[in-house]
Order: sequence, then C-alpha cells, then structure tokens
Amino acid sequence: MSKKEKNKNAKDENFLDYIPVKNINWDSDSKTGHVYLIKEKTKNRLLKKIIDWVGKNQHFHIHLDETGSAVWRAIDGERSVNDIANLLKETYGEEFKQPEQRVSYFLGMMMKSDFVQLLKKTSN
Repeated sequence: MSKKEKNKNAKDENFLDYIPVKNINWDSDSKTGHVYLIKEKTKNRLLKKIIDWVGKNQHFHIHLDETGSAVWRAIDGERSVNDIANLLKETYGEEFKQPEQRVSYFLGMMMKSDFVQLLKKTSN
C-alpha cells in the first residue's frame, strides 16, 4: 500500500472513534490527586547499574495537570476518545471548553511518547 493510499484511509477514519490503551505504569500524588507517569530512564543494563551505583532513581516521573490526570483516569481500554471527551464535558461542564480537541491533543502527545496506543473500535 502506497503512502498516498494510507493517508487516504487515515482521513476516512475518525480519531474520536479509537480506544486509547495505556502503555506505561502510573500512580497518583496523595496530596493533589494528580497522576504521574513512571518511565524507565534506560533499558540498557549497564546504564541501569551505573544509575543505581550513583544512587539515582531508575525512573522519570512525568506529572500531569488536573485535565491530563482526568483524561488518564478515564482511559480504561473500553471508552473511545469521544466517550472520554463527553465524560469530561459532563464532569466539568461549561468550564471544559472544546473537549474533543483538548482530549485529542493530549492523547496525540501521549502517543508520540508511546505512553498510549489507539485501538480501532470493534463493532459488535
């Protein structure tokens, strides 16, 4: 399949219909309730030993804000991007402007970092 055909197929698909799935460990801050993602600094065994020897943490903690935390918590492997946007719109009401765009942008950033992947929604 040529690149042009792939792009045409991608345009026919709606990003909001995809289901995000988490690819990374996470936890939440007990004080703020905000989510932080836990990413390994390296997979290289030698570098891991050096990091350990120096006494540093083997992981990065990537802290999400309130909106990012809400989106992250809503990802359950069953809800579509559109379902998550609607859930946040219901939860936050009018103060949550452009939910589809905000959720799509956030998930796009998470995909670029390989923190989430998107699965096609299967029709039953």
